[in-house]
Amino acid sequence: MQNNQKIIAIFGAGGFVGKHLMRQITKLDYRVKVATRKPYLKGYLKPLGNPGQIELIKTNIFNIENVKTVLNNCDYAINLIGILYETRKQKFSQIHSEFPYLLSNLCNEMGIKKLVHVSALGIKDRHISKYMQSKLQGEKNIQETFGSSVILRPSVIFGPEDKFFNTFASIAQFSPAIPLIGDGKTKFAPIYVGDVAKAITKSLELKNSETKIYELGGPENYSFRELMEILMSEIKKKRLLLNIPFNIAKFQSYFLQLLPKPLLTPDQVDLLKYNNIVSGNYPELSDLGITGTSIKTILPKYIYRFRTGGQFN
Repeated sequence: MQNNQKIIAIFGAGGFVGKHLMRQITKLDYRVKVATRKPYLKGYLKPLGNPGQIELIKTNIFNIENVKTVLNNCDYAINLIGILYETRKQKFSQIHSEFPYLLSNLCNEMGIKKLVHVSALGIKDRHISKYMQSKLQGEKNIQETFGSSVILRPSVIFGPEDKFFNTFASIAQFSPAIPLIGDGKTKFAPIYVGDVAKAITKSLELKNSETKIYELGGPENYSFRELMEILMSEIKKKRLLLNIPFNIAKFQSYFLQLLPKPLLTPDQVDLLKYNNIVSGNYPELSDLGITGTSIKTILPKYIYRFRTGGQFN
């Protein structure tokens, strides 16, 4: 792709998706400005590009002048910022609703050509989850403010360093049972992180004057139980898959959310009451010219470290 060194501002580049995205966009010769609270902790991003290709900028995302500094001279903006649970300092409404509103307004003001915003699959009106309510409001704020935007809604994302399979594989290291909330019937369309990164880069080149929404799911749908069975097979461990009704899980979550890194929150239990699969009401991964990658192709390449004996077992 010949882009004459177009410049992209990325918010949330230090996370799981961000690291994979950086590898792809630097290969396409974009220059990147990374907004981060602590640049000195994000030095690992620099080697993902050529010398001088990636610039780390100390940013408070709610400081207008800070955000303007990042957007200055940029052609595109990408927002990857999101949280899975609330803390005293970070609330869903601030991160998922207020920041997209601020960013989309500033994109208008600064003449940004395209804003790509990563949201979440399963968004709907009157969702009981605060997480989903805030994500929906964030999408609405962007749609009402910045027409030339693309909203991507991925299902659960897998790949090296993912929070999903790695977390449950870690639990299997010490626990004789894996909890299946809601009897493990919730369905997911797991999508490979590399495919999400491809979708973001393709979105940059779309020609649209009104907001476009894409639902991103992998090639297969699985129940939560099926995903755990695949995981246990890959790490070669036999664990009891323990059915836990939603009401019991909700009760347990009030205690588990008190951990420094909550294992489960009441809001996450509410999330699991809904399937997380592509609805068919919006364009999908294939509409971006991308063929989804199967779990069975990628999972064995990184989850082997949880086997007794590692990759040689």
